[in-house]
Amino acid sequence: MFKYFKIMLVLSFILGIASSSILAQEHLHKHHEAVTGATPQLAQDEVVITGKVICLGCHLKKERKARAQCSIYGHINALVIEKIINAQGKSIDELKGKVYQFLHNDKSDKLVKDHNYAGKTIIVVGKIYPEANIIEVNFFKEKEKEVKKR
Repeated sequence: MFKYFKIMLVLSFILGIASSSILAQEHLHKHHEAVTGATPQLAQDEVVITGKVICLGCHLKKERKARAQCSIYGHINALVIEKIINAQGKSIDELKGKVYQFLHNDKSDKLVKDHNYAGKTIIVVGKIYPEANIIEVNFFKEKEKEVKKR
């Protein structure tokens, strides 16, 4: 009798771990359309972010009358966060609306420099550094536009 109880206890523990992992993935999928077969598996410290790309200089010039000179010095893009979900499927609401710059590396070079991304909504998988308002990009793609039904 005690032997069966131990077996049931171990099985319950294993099922509990498996179901919590499945629930976290389902939560992530349900609340973020960014997770697809093409999206890499998240590492423990990574997040999935949906946001709008802005050129910092152009944005500040338009919104705050900053003396940006993008036509001379070039455009530098950043991201206004719309949604952010961690690897456990939890939304990080306090970062919504915040502007984060991209850590410039081989995976983010196009996002940093290419002005054609300005105004577009993208999905990023990467690591955030809140103390520096920086996103380290592991993967990104342009968000597909939703087709409205009539």
